[in-house]
Amino acid sequence: MLRDTPPRTPVRRTAALAWLTGVLVLALAACSGGGADSGAESSSADSGASLSAPEGGDAGSAGDEAAFGQAEAPSDTDAAAASERQVITTGHATVVTDDPVAAAGELARLVEEAGGRVERRQETRATGDSPASASLTVRVPADRMTSAVEALGTLGEVEDVQLDSEDVTGQAQDLDARIAALRTSTQRLRGLMADASSTADLLEVEQELSERQADLDALTAQRQRLADEVAMSTLDVALVAEPVAAVQSGGGFLGGLSSGWNALVTTAQAVVLVLGVLLPWLGLGLLGYLGYRWVRRSRRSRTDGGPGPDDDGGTPGAPDGPHDGGDAAREPDVAAARS
Repeated sequence: MLRDTPPRTPVRRTAALAWLTGVLVLALAACSGGGADSGAESSSADSGASLSAPEGGDAGSAGDEAAFGQAEAPSDTDAAAASERQVITTGHATVVTDDPVAAAGELARLVEEAGGRVERRQETRATGDSPASASLTVRVPADRMTSAVEALGTLGEVEDVQLDSEDVTGQAQDLDARIAALRTSTQRLRGLMADASSTADLLEVEQELSERQADLDALTAQRQRLADEVAMSTLDVALVAEPVAAVQSGGGFLGGLSSGWNALVTTAQAVVLVLGVLLPWLGLGLLGYLGYRWVRRSRRSRTDGGPGPDDDGGTPGAPDGPHDGGDAAREPDVAAARS
């Protein structure tokens, strides 16, 4: 009798699955070991990084400080932009000092030592009630304008200061462009003048060159003046012995009394001046009037032929008496004349 033999396929499959499972287990074990090693390496790297963190923090703070220093200090681009800007600075200051004339001399000396110059200087000595004063217009280098204003404190008490700045960069650039264009044009005209084939062409080119050269000279002079105003700032300084506010203040009863007295004195001086001017003319007019009266009286006496009606003692306008009485009164005179 034959026995049924069980099939071998399930056993083989089981062995294959067992072998595959073992391979997978070994692979997983190897992967877990590598992961542990890499984890250890990463943890050690992290620990090393954490230990070196303070040094990195110091470097970062140093970098921040360096960046702050760079922010404070102007960069090359900013410095170039600042150097290309054209700014005209002008100012005015009032200084109260005991001796304005001496302070003016000291200010002139300080300006010359700073590389500047004095363009205008006016001094007024003290006369009567008017205190001494002085005023100067000085030119100082633009980069020393602030120090020059601060130096005014050594002369006395600075009462007021005003500084104004005007940016003329656009004007300077426009002048530079026009000057460059005119220079190119004049050079081209010189070349045309050298290549002129006829006298008419030569004269025409020469006239055009003369006009362009005149325009070029005018623009060049204007650009030089502008450059001088930019390079040398202008400062007007008034030196006074008393504060301006104290001089201008004169309110109250005493101020009004002083103003009235000054007005009265001024009016009296004006009247005396007018009288002094008119007095010679008044004397001349009086002499003329007296001469006129004398001439008129002389002509009247000659016209009447004798003394006037008022000289015989009669009453003017009185009616004459009877003619007989008058003839009788004149008879003794006629008889006396005949004898």
